[in-house]
Amino acid sequence: MSATPMIQIEDLSKSYGAVQALRGLTMNVGKGEVVCLIGPSGSGKSTLLRCVNHLEAPTGGRILVDGAPVGYREQNGQRRAMNGREFAAMRAQIGMVFQHFYLWPHMTAIENIITGPITVLRRSRADAVDEAHELLAKVGLADKAGAFPEQLSGGQRQRVAIARALAMRPKVMLFDEPTSALDPELVGDVLRAMEQVAAEGMTMIVATHEMGFARKVAKKVVFMDGGRDVEAGDPEQVFTAPKSERLQRFLNQVLA
Repeated sequence: MSATPMIQIEDLSKSYGAVQALRGLTMNVGKGEVVCLIGPSGSGKSTLLRCVNHLEAPTGGRILVDGAPVGYREQNGQRRAMNGREFAAMRAQIGMVFQHFYLWPHMTAIENIITGPITVLRRSRADAVDEAHELLAKVGLADKAGAFPEQLSGGQRQRVAIARALAMRPKVMLFDEPTSALDPELVGDVLRAMEQVAAEGMTMIVATHEMGFARKVAKKVVFMDGGRDVEAGDPEQVFTAPKSERLQRFLNQVLA
C-alpha cells in the first residue's frame, strides 16, 4: 500500500451561515482502503463527501486526492480557482453515488453509462459500449442494458449508477448512503456490488447506516457527530469496544 494517502483531509471546516456542518475534521484514506462514515443524520457525513467532490466548497482546510488539491490549483504559492476544464478533469477522478440515482430518464441503462466516458474522457463510442456491458455484468445487470430507468427497480437503478461512476475510471469512489432510499429487500444486491468494487482495490469513503456492511468491508470506521470525527478505528474496536459514551449510545440505538 502506498505510503502517501490517496485522500488527505486536513482541518476541514464547512459553514452554512451560522450553522457549522464540519469542524476541523482531519482524515487520511490509503490507496485501496475503504472508510465507512457512521453517525446520526445531520452529523456531517454527506457534507464531508460533497466537499471531497467539491460539490460544496470548504470554508477552511484542504483536501487532496492522489496528492493534488481539490477545487483549486497552487501557482507561485497562491491558490487559483480551477477553470471549467480542470473541474471536469478533477471530478472524473472522483466517482460519487448518491442516495437517489439521478439517472437520465430518457436514456437506457447503457446510454446512461457511456455518456460521461464519451463526452468527458473522449473515448470512442465502441470502447465505451464494450466497457459499459462489462460493468453492467459486474453489478449483476447484464440483461438490462436496453432498459430505461422506469423499467428498473430502485436497487437496479442504484447499481446502474455505480456502473456509471465506475465507467469514468475514477481513482476514488464516494458513496452517500446509497441504500437509504431503497426498500429493505433491494439493499443486499447494492451492497454486494459495492463489496465487489472494494474487493477489486478501489479507494472508497462510504457514508452508511448499514452497520453490517461497515463491519465487514471497512478498513476503518469513523463515527461522526456534530461535524466532528468523534471516534475512529478498525471495525472490531468501534463496534465491540467503543471508547466514547456518545458512540456507545449511538450503537445501542442502531443495533438494538
